[in-house]
Amino acid sequence: MHFRERGQVVQLIRTTYEPGSKKGKSQIVGRLVKANPQVSDELKTELSIEERKEVATWIEGYGGIVQLKRELAARTLQEQLALAEEWFSDHKGDDARILAAGLVPAWVRLRLALKRNGLVE
Repeated sequence: MHFRERGQVVQLIRTTYEPGSKKGKSQIVGRLVKANPQVSDELKTELSIEERKEVATWIEGYGGIVQLKRELAARTLQEQLALAEEWFSDHKGDDARILAAGLVPAWVRLRLALKRNGLVE
């Protein structure tokens, strides 16, 4: 089983050997949504027991990666904000205005999450 990431979707690909052509033939068996990868009942019927185990292992590993990315983002945010401050000090054009317009709402959401969890006053 091969997992191919395409945007917000992960394709599950099965490769089978064809003796006549002596080549492998790839077939998309199903898709998972990256935001919440879960195996549907329909997909379960398409997969062998071994393939189900592979998919479960991939989902577990992918979830671990997402957690690591979140922790890395939180642990490096202070440094990233300092770098962004330097960049905005040097850039005053339309590009900076567009970026700032997207950053302010994200900052407000982060601040609300920090307050809700009792991490800041």
